Amino acid sequence: MNRGTAYFIIENDSVVAGCVALEQADSEVCYLERLGVLPEQRHHGFGKTLVFHVLSKAKLLGAHRVNIGIIAEHTELKDWYKRLGFVEVESKEFPHLPFRVSFMACEVS
Repeated sequence: MNRGTAYFIIENDSVVAGCVALEQADSEVCYLERLGVLPEQRHHGFGKTLVFHVLSKAKLLGAHRVNIGIIAEHTELKDWYKRLGFVEVESKEFPHLPFRVSFMACEVS
């Protein structure tokens, strides 16, 4: 981990298909960040695999919860995270952003 953030990649046939980052905010909370899967690699379960990997790593670190912030209007993505065990805990506007942010959390312990 560099400054509390670890990066993970997933490969498909020796080609990077996606990545994710896990930041340990404190002893009880981690943040899932920078999840991305290349468009041509989507719909193969790589995103789900990366999320579950981050959840297991957070649990090993002793965290109780993993948080993520997403664009509130992106209902398809929000529903995808809900299917993986995340719940929406707050929606907030920020003056420097042109969209609302939904904060979601998943308990890991």
